[in-house]
Amino acid sequence: MPDYREIYNQVVTDDHRYNLAENSPGFRAVLQATDQLSMISGRSLDVGCGVGFVVQYLSGPGFELNAFGADVSDRAIEKARVRLQDVPRSHERLIVLHGQSLPFENEFFSLVTCFDVLEHLDRQDIEVMLSEMLRVLRPGGMFFGSVSCRKSGVEDIHGDNLHRTVESPDWWIKQLVPDNAHYDGHREQLVLWKRVPLIAPGNTTGRGAVNAETFTNSKSASELPGRNSAALYQKIYDENPWYGNADDERCPGVRLLPNYLEWLIEPVMDLGCGRGQTVEQLRKHGLSADGIDQVKNHPEMRVGDITQPIGDLAQYNSVVCVDCIEHLYEDQVLGLFENMKHVQRQAFSIHNGESTGTGQELHVNRQSFDQWSELIRQHFDIVETIAIHDEQMLYLTQSKTG
Repeated sequence: MPDYREIYNQVVTDDHRYNLAENSPGFRAVLQATDQLSMISGRSLDVGCGVGFVVQYLSGPGFELNAFGADVSDRAIEKARVRLQDVPRSHERLIVLHGQSLPFENEFFSLVTCFDVLEHLDRQDIEVMLSEMLRVLRPGGMFFGSVSCRKSGVEDIHGDNLHRTVESPDWWIKQLVPDNAHYDGHREQLVLWKRVPLIAPGNTTGRGAVNAETFTNSKSASELPGRNSAALYQKIYDENPWYGNADDERCPGVRLLPNYLEWLIEPVMDLGCGRGQTVEQLRKHGLSADGIDQVKNHPEMRVGDITQPIGDLAQYNSVVCVDCIEHLYEDQVLGLFENMKHVQRQAFSIHNGESTGTGQELHVNRQSFDQWSELIRQHFDIVETIAIHDEQMLYLTQSKTG
């Protein structure tokens, strides 16, 4: 293994460009992702933090993060500590790495960033670093990083190119299997987001068992990159009065009601009730109905996570869940379906097109209806499938018997 500390101590000392924020790909990336990152709370770690531009930015106003940084170069960490000397506890949160091991407990961070670092490592060291970054991420945590897909214009003190692993975007995508990736052809740089599944492959207990294989092979699961789902949707509801509002004909639960009303047996629970207007309409039709959503937008609706066990759901005879499932990743869908199995009848719709109007891509789980139908049949008996339009399907189902 090369002496990375020797190499990058020399770079930090001799290359003035390394000390300029405008030359920092990480600083550029976090600036562009401010809105997304502001939705994350907890601890963050910037791997290969250099002189601390990312750590400094994430320690600033507008973020709810305890920001840590780690780098193999002790000279870079010295400079980072000077840069962040006015940030409380920054000295102890800037760590000199010894090899590829990260000196933190399992599941310690909500966010791990790593910008234009991995290509500086030999391949075997990349594998170790990926495994370590995954280890310290909590289930549901977010990886946000970038890699350069070209040779560096700089050689190290031994005459080797600083980019020791130069590969195509496809190669890197195969290694990380990101939830979202963007390739900048001008900079020849790939930017990646990846969320750690709440449930690891083969694990049905809700947490635990995450490893390097999870990082490279999972099809993964969750809200949009790094965002707290409740905070994100509260912001969307607050800033977009039309969103999910029946008064603007934007509530699919109300709009589709004639298609599923006769299928329902009271009492009814609306899972992901939004503004509560579908529940209001059900009550106007004489049905006993309640609603639950992660965001409180109606004083009579309950607040809760519909993907986690709902203890009293068995007291209902029907559940409604309209245009919510496409907002959930695979493990969350399975949690929702487990809840719905406690109820005799289900009416739910799925929209597999792009979400529009809010500035966010909220439909994070877009599959073909053939794929959705196959999954649904594993959990429910499909009584009727109703095509609302090319991108929206309504399913009337019942719990499996026997």
